[in-house]
Amino acid sequence: MGRNRSAIRHAARLGLWAAVLAASGCASREGELPPVFGAVFGLEGATRIPYRTGKIPEPVVRPVDRVLGDAANSPGQCIFVTPTGRRFRANCPEGYAIGASG
Repeated sequence: MGRNRSAIRHAARLGLWAAVLAASGCASREGELPPVFGAVFGLEGATRIPYRTGKIPEPVVRPVDRVLGDAANSPGQCIFVTPTGRRFRANCPEGYAIGASG
């Protein structure tokens, strides 16, 4: 039983040191840490990216996009899917019968 605990403690110490060494290798040449270190761990030496306000543009339906179905919480709007699999909500096309997808 004592050997198992000792082995577990040893493995934990090795893991901790490996994490510290890995994190130390993430610094840039200027010595700054990536922004994720400041955001996740609250480290002072990490690069900071200021919060920017703005508006995400409304999606535009292209000829290659296809109607997936009706938008459940937005009457008169449909869910479209792009060839790459991205889904977005936009006004239904002219002549589209609401409920025709199901």
